[in-house]
Amino acid sequence: MTDQHMYRWVVPAWECYRLLHQHRVGRLAIVEGGYPISIPVSYRLSGTPAEQRIVFRTAPTTTIAQYEGRASLEVDDINEQTKSAWSVIARGALHRLFGDSTAPDPQPWLVEGRDHWLALDVMAVSGRRFVGLPGEGSAIQWRFE
Repeated sequence: MTDQHMYRWVVPAWECYRLLHQHRVGRLAIVEGGYPISIPVSYRLSGTPAEQRIVFRTAPTTTIAQYEGRASLEVDDINEQTKSAWSVIARGALHRLFGDSTAPDPQPWLVEGRDHWLALDVMAVSGRRFVGLPGEGSAIQWRFE
């Protein structure tokens, strides 16, 4: 598909953070067994404009709880009817979070046993907003800022 069949805009970093702040569910991507996997999660954006982080709560036996290292969170909104969408990816380092009483509660949908806190320290954020023309497919190109 060529650009003449779709309108595409880069979402500036400030708007990416606004979209992350307005939503509460995304997909956390980590590496397990040498392969990337993406897991649906509830989250909350936290921190200052200079040091953003994303907070998660999970059970201590989950795959996410056992992982520390490079990770990303993708959050998007897709309207198939109007062929319009936006998508934001936050990349950073995922680690356990101990004793931080200021971290916002991500209020996971599954709450039983979800007392293991994690944080993704955001190092890069990127977003795209796009609208496909009627009758055409869509494609996205990413550039991280």
